[in-house]
Amino acid sequence: MNRLRTPVLFVLLLAFWLLLSWRLDPLFLVMGVGSAALVAWLSRPLLGAVLGDAGRAARHVRPGYLLLYAVWLLGRMPAAGLHILRVVLDPRVPPRPGIVRFRTNLASPAARTMLATSITMVPGTMTLDVDGDEFTIHAFTPTAVADLANAATQRRIARIFGDPPDDPPELVWEEPNPHPPMDPDHEEVA
Repeated sequence: MNRLRTPVLFVLLLAFWLLLSWRLDPLFLVMGVGSAALVAWLSRPLLGAVLGDAGRAARHVRPGYLLLYAVWLLGRMPAAGLHILRVVLDPRVPPRPGIVRFRTNLASPAARTMLATSITMVPGTMTLDVDGDEFTIHAFTPTAVADLANAATQRRIARIFGDPPDDPPELVWEEPNPHPPMDPDHEEVA
């Protein structure tokens, strides 16, 4: 299983390159093959660290659930984008940015990486830090983290990796200080 990681990654990267460039000129093919080979080769230590030497996480990935998750996540993006658009354009709905902290029961590093990446992909949220099972997220509004609050995202990712489902986490919401302390040496200009 470990020997197949690099060639599989190479094929996926090359397919992605060809999909994005949509060209089969010799120059583009050489650049695509070279780029995919270089990234696949340099990613070997990362794949070993994330998937482990025995490939436990890779064996337990359920492709059907992964596909369903990708469709669900892509469906969430327009709705989240429209919510952010409304907050930005409608003066009656003010933004309420804040920092959210929560813990997850997702066991594998690959599952936690997928959660962190998914959070950042959805408009209105951004993963700031992941420390073990604790996530720190910036959210534009409390509504932007609704899927995290009810553990919808975590349960879907747990299904992909065969982990037990996550219970809704306790979210700790911290609003920024609207009036940070002034520097005593700073003089305000009237």
